[in-house]
Amino acid sequence: VGGGGSLQAGLQPPCRCRRATIDEVETDVVEIEAKLDKLVKLCSGVIEAGKAYVTTNRLFVSGVRDLSQQCQGDTVISECLQRFGDSLQEMVTYHMILFDQAQRSVRQQLHNFVKEDVRKFKETKKQFDRVREDMELSLVRNAQAPRHRPHEVEEATGALILARKCFRHLALDYVLQINVLQAKKKFEILDSMLSFMHAQYSFFQQGYSLLHQLDPYMKKLAAELDQLVIDSAVEKREMERKHAAIQQRTLLQDFSYDEPKVEFDVDAPSGVVMEGYLFKRASNAFKTWNRRWFSIQNSQLVYQKKLKDVLTVVVDDLRLCSVKPCEDTERRFCFEVVSPTKSCMLQADSEKLRQAWVQAVQASIASAYRESPDSCYSERLDRTASPSTSSIDSATDSRERSVKGESVLQRVQHVAGNSQCGDCGQPDPRWASINLGVLLCIECSGIHRSLGVHCSKVRSLTLDSWEPELLKLMCELGNSTVNRIYEAQCEGPGSRKPTASSPRQDKEAWIKDKYVEKKFVRRPPSAPAREAPRRWRAQKCQRHHSSPRAHTTRRGKIRMEPVPPSVAALCSGSTEPRFRRDSLFCPDELDSLFSYFDAGAAAAGPRSLSSDSGLGGSSDGSSDVLAFGAGSVVDRVAEEGGCAAPQSGLRLARMAEEMREAEAPPGQPGPLAGSSPTELQFRRCIQEFISLHLDES
Repeated sequence: VGGGGSLQAGLQPPCRCRRATIDEVETDVVEIEAKLDKLVKLCSGVIEAGKAYVTTNRLFVSGVRDLSQQCQGDTVISECLQRFGDSLQEMVTYHMILFDQAQRSVRQQLHNFVKEDVRKFKETKKQFDRVREDMELSLVRNAQAPRHRPHEVEEATGALILARKCFRHLALDYVLQINVLQAKKKFEILDSMLSFMHAQYSFFQQGYSLLHQLDPYMKKLAAELDQLVIDSAVEKREMERKHAAIQQRTLLQDFSYDEPKVEFDVDAPSGVVMEGYLFKRASNAFKTWNRRWFSIQNSQLVYQKKLKDVLTVVVDDLRLCSVKPCEDTERRFCFEVVSPTKSCMLQADSEKLRQAWVQAVQASIASAYRESPDSCYSERLDRTASPSTSSIDSATDSRERSVKGESVLQRVQHVAGNSQCGDCGQPDPRWASINLGVLLCIECSGIHRSLGVHCSKVRSLTLDSWEPELLKLMCELGNSTVNRIYEAQCEGPGSRKPTASSPRQDKEAWIKDKYVEKKFVRRPPSAPAREAPRRWRAQKCQRHHSSPRAHTTRRGKIRMEPVPPSVAALCSGSTEPRFRRDSLFCPDELDSLFSYFDAGAAAAGPRSLSSDSGLGGSSDGSSDVLAFGAGSVVDRVAEEGGCAAPQSGLRLARMAEEMREAEAPPGQPGPLAGSSPTELQFRRCIQEFISLHLDES
């Protein structure tokens, strides 16, 4: 705080570092006062207790050394006290005739310094603390003023301006008093101790040899004191002149728009992006607002109640949160920080500060994503259980082992079209929509998340865990495959696809048209009304029990029997079944097919089947994944039967793999030829299943 430059700092907005320096000075003054009082009392004990001089003098020397430890920051005072204390320790047994000189040089001079200068400083400090509390109270009232009551807002603003002016004036007086006290403290301590040591030199001839070694240092210190007196007088006059000039200028200064300088730096060497006071709404039932010191550092949002309190973490990782202004609250200048586990409502002192905090949080989020390496997020796909059947578990064990050790990001980005965002073309996408099957950049992922989980479910390729089935599904799709469907007719007028540099509004409009409205999907030609599909019910299959294999392979299996046709169908004369099930496959083959589906749910549609499968669908009505790899068995059968339920088809594909492995030689997967009996039988099963069970048209 020392120096004339601190007077200029007195007019600046409250700064954390300057406040910390003032607190250190206040603590130092309190401790020095205690040490000086102790020293004065010890000196009085030397004077009053002549017979106990030796003992009391030792305590005094101890007090001098304590003061030396306290003044470690000032090498001149610390060195002086250390050397004088050592000399006094040697002379503790000498003649005791110093009492009168000690009375005048040490006791009286230091006592006057403590009672006059230090007390004046403490009185100024009380006034400063009182005015500061008034200003903080005005800040609270100004923040609490409702936006719908202009007269209360105007009254609170005027009170805040007056409180700030009063705080500025008293802060100048307080800083001046600190500087004067710091300068005088050095002079008083050194002068009193020097006088006492001269008395020691004069009266203790027996210690002449010891003090003779100290004489050059004392002469040097005396010269420094003389110069210090001159420099202190010059500096005092200069500070008084600056104080008068600044005070005159502040009388004419307008504090109506006096706001702290707003700035943040994501690359700050200290790691603190931005810091300042904010009001925080408590999470209790009363929803009280408290003013706390907030800061953004190390990709975290933290705050503390007092200067030396432990930091409280509000958001542990800014990459997992979002920030938005709040205009629907009673208080002004509010914004909300939302994380996966909680939300925190904050309030700034002005609109400018609110915008700065929102921008600082957004910049910190972007910076945290740029600095996070891919190696920090290795893939963990070990499973203890699977929602699939045991046959599917055994078929996927080999695939799970191959997935381990390879990152999700690298695997998915190797798929065609996944090297860039599927919506704007931004390179290196790190987010994915698991029910749409596309890879996205961070900005497009935020737009997808705003659509709701019923439209798009967003996951991170580096932060979230991925199930093996879901990872395989993402690798089977890819941006190129999905865009061929969702952007099949996007060359029309007014449907220009955005780029990575396009505004967010353009990207948001394109994504809504593409996925919500489905404007660019090629519509199938209108077809004649199809016959209403037959409904099925679960019933014990008596024909199974007549089969010689039924008793050895399974017990109590459920098959689907056709429900009688509707009245409308009977009236129309279309009572003849469209297919003859007994002519297509045997009962055991029917059970093999229906063991992959939930036969207990009568007339289950494709959406419920896909959600039961656990392969990327959801029970909340999310959009199904669009397609599989081109040319697959399920793809060809789906084209023939008109089915577009890929998640249900994924289980059919797994059954095809098992059938292919069963037909191939041992130890070899073997291709399933298009003309093989197994392939033909499988395709006929799928055709009837699609027609009778998954028909939504």
